[in-house]
Amino acid sequence: MKKTLLILGIAIGMFSCDDISELNVDPKNPSEVGAEVLFTYGQYNLVKQFVNIDYNHNVDRMWSNFLTQTTYIQEASYNSTNRDIGGSHWDNIYTESLYELNDAKEVVASEEVSDALLPEKKNKLAQIRIMEVFAYQYLVDNFGSVPYTDALDVNNVVPTYDTGDYIYGAILDSLNAAIADIDVTAAGFSTSGDILYGGDMELWKKFGNSLKLKIGMRVADVASMNPGTIVSEAVAGGVFESNADNASYAFSTGQPYTNPIYDYFVVDSRASDFVVTKFFIDMLEGLSDPRIDAYLDDNIAAGYTGGIYGAEGNAYALLTHIDPALVEADYPGMIMDYAAVSFMLAEAVERGFISGTAATHYDNGVKASFESWGFTAADAAAYLASSGVAYASASGTYKEKIGRQKYIAAFNQGHEAWTEARRLNFPELLPAASDGTPNPHRLVYPTAEPLINTTNYTAASSALGGDNGDSRIFWDLN
Repeated sequence: MKKTLLILGIAIGMFSCDDISELNVDPKNPSEVGAEVLFTYGQYNLVKQFVNIDYNHNVDRMWSNFLTQTTYIQEASYNSTNRDIGGSHWDNIYTESLYELNDAKEVVASEEVSDALLPEKKNKLAQIRIMEVFAYQYLVDNFGSVPYTDALDVNNVVPTYDTGDYIYGAILDSLNAAIADIDVTAAGFSTSGDILYGGDMELWKKFGNSLKLKIGMRVADVASMNPGTIVSEAVAGGVFESNADNASYAFSTGQPYTNPIYDYFVVDSRASDFVVTKFFIDMLEGLSDPRIDAYLDDNIAAGYTGGIYGAEGNAYALLTHIDPALVEADYPGMIMDYAAVSFMLAEAVERGFISGTAATHYDNGVKASFESWGFTAADAAAYLASSGVAYASASGTYKEKIGRQKYIAAFNQGHEAWTEARRLNFPELLPAASDGTPNPHRLVYPTAEPLINTTNYTAASSALGGDNGDSRIFWDLN
């Protein structure tokens, strides 16, 4: 016993008081997480939020009028407070994505590297900043004014809100710096750590410029932001040129990295909560659009039959569902594609921001969409030759022609469809049949904000014209 006590005493004496704490560290669970893990996690959660269909977290496929609810119709009736959808958006983007990306940025920035590895370090920081820009644009396009300058201070639970136009200017500056820092001859995050592009910095540069193009076109009606300059610079820098450039993540067949639609429809057994709308089916059938067979299930023998948007009594068994392929566990999540870029270029030509032919870019957008959904070039050519689709003969202004095809192509990207419909005011999205509530211009803030961050919430809400769906994002001028 005395010998045991003596050995223990010697062991304890070898450590200072501070050193004893090291005995409580679990070597299998490190307290510091590497930058690559943080970057991957931030990327993944951003993609997951963007494509999520769970109406506790994301309502964009309904607010874009692609789908409507069956039993529970609050969200299809544009009520986002019932389940605090704003709070889910807020938490998922700030807590699960931006905090992780910011931590990754701090780790990379603090690393001392040799001159030879400096381009790799700059590339990693550029990748992080591009994802941050994507996340903040998503927040602004949903809410309007949001915390930005004070957003990621964990010790500040009452951050100020920055206006949407200020944030757009700030993220544009950050994006420009990120694009300028990219060295396509150097590495970035590893193939496994970068879930969008596998560390291919040429693709990251295209993604950065395509995101810049999207920012420029979002503010196309805001002359003070010089949208023409933003767009022309983005195009000169090099944007997406084919579907090979698309920003998407191939979800896994194994948990927890499965497609969120699969998680909600299959794992949570909520498929019966949704049906496709008559509004969308009528649009596709009116154009004899063959993509209807890829988008929708053929579960109704009599043909595609849509539900009335926002109405009670839409019966799941009697109405059309989304195609089962979209529900597969490993179906990829898309956050930006060549089709959308092509339609933006078409509009940019019409507005005089860039030279070229609008019809060519319009055709490229349709062709890219067809290709991505498994159709042939001949299928796309036949569709484009129809009078209701051909750019020269399709009905409406250029905004309506481009807006219609951009909307159809964005079927599985509800946020983009809803956001561009708000900006272009086309297609004109429906009021809820249940109570006549019009399609909202924005998502209301989390229910906790007026309770916790009262002063800043009140100031931001007042500046917007009230925390409601009628208030508009700064770029929504139509």
